[in-house]
Amino acid sequence: MPELPEVQTVLSGVVKELRGARIIGLECLYPGTVIMDPELKGKAWPATLTDFERRGKYMLLHLSGGHSLIIHLRMTGKLVSDRIVAGPSCHERACILLDKGRKLRFIDIRTFGKITLCRTENVSRFLPTLGVEPLGEGLTGENLKELFRPRKIPVKNALMDQSLIAGLGNIYANEILYRSKINPVTPANKISLPRLRILVKETKAVLTEAIAMNGTSISDFRRVDDKSGEFQNFLQIYQKELCPKGHAVKKLRQGGRSTFFCPVCQK
Repeated sequence: MPELPEVQTVLSGVVKELRGARIIGLECLYPGTVIMDPELKGKAWPATLTDFERRGKYMLLHLSGGHSLIIHLRMTGKLVSDRIVAGPSCHERACILLDKGRKLRFIDIRTFGKITLCRTENVSRFLPTLGVEPLGEGLTGENLKELFRPRKIPVKNALMDQSLIAGLGNIYANEILYRSKINPVTPANKISLPRLRILVKETKAVLTEAIAMNGTSISDFRRVDDKSGEFQNFLQIYQKELCPKGHAVKKLRQGGRSTFFCPVCQK
C-alpha cells in the first residue's frame, strides 16, 4: 500500500495536472470505486482546484463550488495522466475528466481504492480517525511519549496505527526503527523519552528523504507520469539479508506484515 511519501508524490503530480484546468466530470467505471456524499447540493461540475492537502494516506482536493474529492489509493491504486497513458486500461476504475479532452485515469488492479465526492464541510465524515501528521510540529518526543503511555503493543505496531500517527506503513516503520536502533518488538510504552526523540528525528528524516526521491516503488506504486519512485534504492533494512553494517537481518511477522530488523544494531 502506498504510504505517506508515495501519497505526497502522487498529490504533487495531481495538483500539477489540475492547475489551470477545469474539471468537467468524474466517471465511475467500476461499482463502488466512486462514493457520493448524499448531501451534495447543486452541480459539482465544472469546477477548479482551489486548495489541496494530504491527511495521512488520503489526498484531499478542494474545489470551487464547495465540493471536495477524497482519494485513497489503498493497495494498488494509481492516478495516471492521459499524457502518458493515452488509452483506457482494463484496470481503470474511475476517470477525472478535464477540459480540452484530457483525463486523469484511476487505475487499480485490486479494486480497493476509492474516490469520494463530498461537500467540503463534510470531509471529516468520510475520513477515519487519523492521528498526528509525522512531518508536522505535532510529532515530538514528548507527544509520542503521551501517545504510547497506555500502549503495551510492539512499537512497530504502534507506529503503523493510523489513529496514532497518520501515514506510516510497513516499509517506513521498518526503516525508521532500524535508523533509531530500536527493536521492533519493544513495547511502545517502555521506550524512554530520549529514544523517542531519536525516533521522531529519524521519522522526519526518512520521510523527507523518501519524498525527495518520489517514494518507494517495490510493486505497484507509480507517479502520475507513470514513472517509479527511487527510494527503494536507498532502503537499509526492508527486504534485506544484511544490514548496512554487515549483520544478518532477521525477519518476523507482526500484525500480519513482514518485519525486518538487525538483532545486533537493534537490541
